[in-house]
Amino acid sequence: MTIEQREALDQEGPDDSQHRRRLQPEERRAEIFDAALAVFSELGYDRATLNDVVERIGVSKGCLYHHFDSKEQLLLELMRVRLGCTFEESDEVPASNESREAALRARLDAIWQHFQRPGQLDLMTLAINEFPKIPEAGRVLFEEVVTRKRENLRQALDRGNQCGAASPEDIQMAALMIPWMIMGVALGVHQFRRIDPLKLSPEQVGKAVTNMILNGIGGVCAEEPDEA
Repeated sequence: MTIEQREALDQEGPDDSQHRRRLQPEERRAEIFDAALAVFSELGYDRATLNDVVERIGVSKGCLYHHFDSKEQLLLELMRVRLGCTFEESDEVPASNESREAALRARLDAIWQHFQRPGQLDLMTLAINEFPKIPEAGRVLFEEVVTRKRENLRQALDRGNQCGAASPEDIQMAALMIPWMIMGVALGVHQFRRIDPLKLSPEQVGKAVTNMILNGIGGVCAEEPDEA
């Protein structure tokens, strides 16, 4: 986009030249991300326009185009930044003297806490609804975020498995499924929190999810002897 096109676009939208807050570029991007998530969630990605986003913030369209060239790029960057950067805690390398269970518990708790952050479940719902329509955006995000997180979890699961109690294939499958399992529980609790008679706190559910993944549900019954 040329400078002349950007200047022309800057004339569109609200006349806020006297009152526009001056923000650092990263602060402005964060503000745009917040507005885009709200607008895309409320209207749906297809119906929403960049005008809806700038009206939510109260800036000109040209201001938005200084950061993002299209609605698709805005969606992709929103997903990349908000889904990727806020997972950093779960990427930390465990201390060498930490037990395998303690390291896994900390990592699983970090995944659960990620989904409790404001806007994260709205973001996941948006991704589920919109990525089938924008496969390229989904592919980029998968390669840049999901595969890295999966490998980090695989390494954590493989730690302390020298005896080979779990096969490499089992560990790989666990690394694939565990984040989706945690996300599914978080989405379910979020969607039905107002009508579910079990008024459990996020802390209670998160602890139960971690315990179940690490220990199973327990209580395996002994097989009854065959009748003579």
